[in-house]
Amino acid sequence: MTGVVTPDNVVQFRGIPYATIPARFKQSILAQPPLDTNGDFTKHGYQCPQTYGVDTHNGGPFPGEVYPPATDEFKCLILQLNIPLRCLESTCHSSKLPVLVYIHGGGFVVGKIDEQHNTALMVEQSLFDSQPIISASFQYRLGALGYLHTPEPGNANRALNDQRNALIWIQRFIGGFGGDREKITVFGESAGSMSICAHMLSPPPASGPLFKRAILMSGIIGPTSAPASVKVAGQMYETFLAKFDIQEQGEAALNQLRELGIEKIVDATAELSDEGWMWLSVQDQEWFGKDTGIVTWDRVPELIGKCEWVDDIVLGTTSFEGTTFMARVAGVTPQAFLAGITEQLGEESAELVGQAYKITSDMDQNLFTTRALQWVGDVIFDAPNHCLAKYLTTHTNKKVYRYIFDVRNPFPCNTLYQQAHHWVDMYYVFKTFQFRYPTQKLKDISTQHARLWIDFANGKMPWREYKYTGNGDEKIIVADERDSWVERTVAEEEKILGTTWRRCEALVASWKNKMGQSFVPLDIAPLKGKKLT
Repeated sequence: MTGVVTPDNVVQFRGIPYATIPARFKQSILAQPPLDTNGDFTKHGYQCPQTYGVDTHNGGPFPGEVYPPATDEFKCLILQLNIPLRCLESTCHSSKLPVLVYIHGGGFVVGKIDEQHNTALMVEQSLFDSQPIISASFQYRLGALGYLHTPEPGNANRALNDQRNALIWIQRFIGGFGGDREKITVFGESAGSMSICAHMLSPPPASGPLFKRAILMSGIIGPTSAPASVKVAGQMYETFLAKFDIQEQGEAALNQLRELGIEKIVDATAELSDEGWMWLSVQDQEWFGKDTGIVTWDRVPELIGKCEWVDDIVLGTTSFEGTTFMARVAGVTPQAFLAGITEQLGEESAELVGQAYKITSDMDQNLFTTRALQWVGDVIFDAPNHCLAKYLTTHTNKKVYRYIFDVRNPFPCNTLYQQAHHWVDMYYVFKTFQFRYPTQKLKDISTQHARLWIDFANGKMPWREYKYTGNGDEKIIVADERDSWVERTVAEEEKILGTTWRRCEALVASWKNKMGQSFVPLDIAPLKGKKLT
């Protein structure tokens, strides 16, 4: 195989196909041995068709980066490997290296392998620190291509099946590159992290567990991201057909969808996303197992706790996840918000929410908007994260390491400049953005971020365990611009941030009448039909 040496001590193999797609809306098929060892893997492959806007949020494309990139719905199932150069030399066969695999986020509608999310510098850092790893990342189908639930049997959860095929491919072939298939750690952010949760909720394939350790960054399956029922997924399918005025049913309708130009599929995906639809996995026995039952939001911590093949988990969030959802709460008044919660959950639950977030009907509009953004962030990210951390450390023997990322966005062109918003940690962990940082302090934070993830992939305890007590004495690690990465107690960090995770406990308590049910907290009157981000 021909790869690219980048940086000097790492070989990168690009655009490796791990599966084929026989037709649109069909399950991918794992690539079978033998591996193409004579191929040219020096060029970036095709990306899954998706909507590309003007990317100015992080300073724009990197130097030399082609934007927008080439896409192909049938050639997008590719992965990238970053291998220490010495592992490809004849002198390096004494021991196998741990493998760190990145699963990208993007709301299930965007995301790709690119220079911004390149894990090669993490491998370089591991070599600098004499604890080498191999890294990998892969693409999967997005939007309707990966998540539209069609009535055709056997094609549910195509995107998750794509991911599973990529992980099986890595297990099957990574030994030939010097990797240890028994020491695979996965990390993902947002939709990527939720995808990791979905794999932990599913029985492993016949070949065995897909990974042994997991890093869950701002993405635990909760009420807004729990698997949709077949009924709800069917309604979305009908809505999708209506976008093209397709009146037929069954195979005839599917044939028409398969004949459409890919740009129409992408546009319809974006339109439904703008209307508030979420592209989610579907309740399916083939994925979640016949004995699991319905995977509702409140059962996720328990079910993840039953995943016998993952014992060590890093999980955390940014310090203000909700700032990215301004479009969702813009123009909403505190009166309308409280009325919507009352209509949805009842007066007692609305009172709980009001107390937890200090929301009153006559409060200042600006102050309310801040509190509403915090509520949205908690609904989607912080509350599910807290529930999982609490359950795992009080009901299982799994080791949990919890963090908060409180470093602000460093790019003035971004509307979220100087905010510790959702996905801001993606600008740090890979080390790829360091050439754009205005200070050495930020570079050091970024380097330490990579080091902590590398430590974990090497089987180390990255910082002290989190064990829930409810007394504020739990140990976490925090990244901030004052102290870089520092261990604190929960009480110490709550004092600095001026908030508390008890608000998440109150929020979940307000949902008590929705336990065991499909439930979307954001589905209240003042927020309906509004774009999520």
